[in-house]
Amino acid sequence: MFRRTPEDPAILAARAAARRESAQADVERARLMAQLDREQREANAEHARRQAVADEQERRRRDAARRVERTETRERRRRARAEFGAKLRPVLPLLLINGGAAYAQAAYAYDQIAPAAWNGPSRVAFAVAFSAALESIAVYVQWHAHDALMLKAHATAASLRRAAWLIAAVVAAINYAHFANGAAPTAAAVAFALLSLLSPWLWGLHTRRAQHVQLLAEDANLIDDAGVEFSPKRRRMFPIRSLMAARWSIEHNERDPRKAWEGYNAARAARAAARQADKDHRAEKVTTPPAETTPEEPAEAPVDPWDHAEPVTPAPATPVREPVRPARPVARSLTAAERVIAAHTTDPTATHERIAHLAQVSVSTVKRHRPRPVTGSPSAPSAAATPVNGTPVPIAA
Repeated sequence: MFRRTPEDPAILAARAAARRESAQADVERARLMAQLDREQREANAEHARRQAVADEQERRRRDAARRVERTETRERRRRARAEFGAKLRPVLPLLLINGGAAYAQAAYAYDQIAPAAWNGPSRVAFAVAFSAALESIAVYVQWHAHDALMLKAHATAASLRRAAWLIAAVVAAINYAHFANGAAPTAAAVAFALLSLLSPWLWGLHTRRAQHVQLLAEDANLIDDAGVEFSPKRRRMFPIRSLMAARWSIEHNERDPRKAWEGYNAARAARAAARQADKDHRAEKVTTPPAETTPEEPAEAPVDPWDHAEPVTPAPATPVREPVRPARPVARSLTAAERVIAAHTTDPTATHERIAHLAQVSVSTVKRHRPRPVTGSPSAPSAAATPVNGTPVPIAA
């Protein structure tokens, strides 16, 4: 009863094998848990490293954005200061001039107009308000003239400028009266009067400059160019020709000095050739005796010498880079000789007085230019009908 039954060796072996497998499973599980813990730590470290890198990049990006923003802010402020300076530079002298005139008005108002019973700050405020009101009238009108000119209302701008000049003259007279010695001028009276009077003129300079800048921004062709500008040496050597060439360039809208000079010289040579050809034609027409007419033939109608004028070929001009526009024909009146010849052709038998009346010249001019008739021809005027200085001159047989 107290004796143990011996176990089967197979069972013992199986039990020992089970314990060995359990121990191996525990070891493997411990190894896997250690490996998982190690991998988890590595993953956490990698995540921390990547997060640190991302945080550093974000910090750098924010720093760069802040630097760019600060740079843009500084550039924007610099441009604003530059624009303000560019706007202030043209008007700063005007503000100084108006400030000087306003100071004169304020000083007089403080001493002479403000009540003496007032305290100092009240008198100063009154003087400043008085001077600002008096000096700002012409400036305000001139500002409206500036605005009208910028809006291309030229007539309104001109009338407002005239009004500003009139108001400035009245204010200048007031400023002059403040500091003049009676009617005699003093240095302060003249200086302060000029400051008040010249304000519209200086504001007009600023307005014209602003208009020029506006036209340049819109279209440079809107600016009326005053022609070419020749060198001082050329103007000294050829004063008259330089003036005429500049006039030619304005008429033909030419801005190149070389082309303007060559174009004017070509036009000048063409006019000279036309005058010479006309002079030769008139000389040939005067020396040619008129054709004889018989009494039976009807009187010819008045002949215009220009109807039978030969075409004039101008001398070749100096070659230029661009074709020169042909000179426009200029209508001219007939000379005294041409009128005498025309009147004689109309009535060959008329007296010298009649020819002088028709040609509207003197008798001596008729005698000098009238073709001499052939002696004994039917068209020759009689001796009694052709007086010379009131005395009949007989014609030799």
